[in-house]
Amino acid sequence: MNMTIVKFRISAYLRTVQVSTTRTFAICIPALVMLFPAASHADGLSAVKACETDTSPPEELARLTILPNGETRGSDTAATLIRVAKEKAKEGKDAEAIQWAVLCQFEATEQEAIKRDSAAVLQYLKQ
Repeated sequence: MNMTIVKFRISAYLRTVQVSTTRTFAICIPALVMLFPAASHADGLSAVKACETDTSPPEELARLTILPNGETRGSDTAATLIRVAKEKAKEGKDAEAIQWAVLCQFEATEQEAIKRDSAAVLQYLKQ
């Protein structure tokens, strides 16, 4: 066999393997995230930290949520809610700080995790 043909076949095979591997990862990773959304935030502190960087507008249903101050959430981002939670925690209003922190997440499982890990969350918010 000619060496050029061998090199061509090897490179063609490698490209096929690379494309197939890329497709597999592109399909499997999002599927795993969709199957196990609770695993993305194993604890309440992780959920709060994720909120702190979330500046995207809330979903339509979340906009209607009533905040601890009696107003609707409106277009307040999760990061805004965490900023308020930090202020409340530093003022010594721990229960209110947790209420604000819980509202940054719309998933009930993540809200429960924040409540369950409230001691760690409060310590983080007071920093």
